[in-house]
Amino acid sequence: MKKWIVFLLLAASLLGLTGCASEPSQAESWDRIPMVMIDGVLYLDTGFENTNIRECGLPDGEITSTVDGSERPTKDDQSNFGTGYVYQYGTEGTVEIRINDRWWIYATEEARENLQFPDR
Repeated sequence: MKKWIVFLLLAASLLGLTGCASEPSQAESWDRIPMVMIDGVLYLDTGFENTNIRECGLPDGEITSTVDGSERPTKDDQSNFGTGYVYQYGTEGTVEIRINDRWWIYATEEARENLQFPDR
């Protein structure tokens, strides 16, 4: 009797799994690395903060539009992490974006490969 119960439970489990596999799956989307497009160039978050920044007057620009975190920005002054953040140009291939009163370094893919940051 126990064998039949175990067999029936196993069969029901397998049928349940088969039913799940035949259902159409929903497309999954994943958040991308934070990025912003400025003057047609895409800058990606480096994860590093510039603690030595000297604000020189007015910022160079502001992020005015946003796309979903799973998308890449396609327009100037557009990010995938929000709006209202000001930025200024940094060294070649970088911009610094003020988020919560801290300046975060964003860089082009090429500049990201060449940047050297101190150990954390």
